[in-house]
Amino acid sequence: MRLATIARRLLGAVVVAYVAACTALFFAQRTLLFPAPAPLPVRLGQGATRAVLDLGTATVPIFWQPVDGAPLVLFFHGNGGQLARSVATGRDAVAAGVGFAAVEYPGYGEATGEGPSEVGILAAARAGLAHLGTLGLPTPACMGHSLGTGVAVAMAAEGRCSALVLASAYTSIPDVAVLSYPLFPVHWLVRDPFDSLSRAGAVKVPALVVHGTRDPQIPLALGERLAAAIDGAKFVRVDRAHNDIVDRELWARVAGFLGGG
Repeated sequence: MRLATIARRLLGAVVVAYVAACTALFFAQRTLLFPAPAPLPVRLGQGATRAVLDLGTATVPIFWQPVDGAPLVLFFHGNGGQLARSVATGRDAVAAGVGFAAVEYPGYGEATGEGPSEVGILAAARAGLAHLGTLGLPTPACMGHSLGTGVAVAMAAEGRCSALVLASAYTSIPDVAVLSYPLFPVHWLVRDPFDSLSRAGAVKVPALVVHGTRDPQIPLALGERLAAAIDGAKFVRVDRAHNDIVDRELWARVAGFLGGG
């Protein structure tokens, strides 16, 4: 067999294998991006109230706990979180003097409907903001952690928030994915891009971006780049990793930021 024929066959095998790998990654991406944990019951503390919102194709729970005379934050959790785990986050917020609310994502926790997607999650966020608006509460600041920063940015870009707070933020999901899959055309493959960078210019409210210097999952540079694209955003580096950034110290910082401190 001639060397040229062998080379062509080898090249063809490599191409087939590469296309197969791209196809597998495309169909597996939502499992990778939305690793929804096993559902936990939402057990609220004293003073908190919950409701279930009807999205038509899904229902999602929401809870809120206002603090008299204080700003309100609507919190969007990361891709490994769920509403039940946001209860403890809410306690830290209230202890810092900040009213707190959180809404679940379709496909997570006690929510119903099809698996998570950017379209479904943004619909839940809009429904949560609309519901809070019917309660006579102040227009909330939108706050996100990790995946949830893309949700918060989208809501702020649509003019639905009084302020924006981001912890462990990214520019877009493809920009994060390419770090783990550098050999694949992830910018073409990603179905749920959460392109915060393209939305940043539409954010017209005060913004605080906090990023851990020891974050192994979302590089500090991506948070810096997004903050630079949001007009007037305040960027703060903290000595934290990815999952331990939303702590009592952050809530004290958020309270000062929203209170003008």
